Amino acid sequence: MPETMTIDLKREICPDPLIQAQETMKNASSGDIYIIVVDYPLAVENIARWAESEGDDVRVEQMGSEWNIRITKA
Repeated sequence: MPETMTIDLKREICPDPLIQAQETMKNASSGDIYIIVVDYPLAVENIARWAESEGDDVRVEQMGSEWNIRITKA
């Protein structure tokens, strides 16, 4: 059964959010959902680009000064 995990990476600046996302997701199974919360615009671009290059489904939602990056593992 797929898992859903929320990772709060607010107040982190690059490259830390990307590195933490990669570390957290390295053992993910297909269908697992990760919601990564950031408040640093460059982190949104870097994490989304990396996840898409892995073949994962990525959806980004901005909520005020924060973004939710929803990644579904391929």
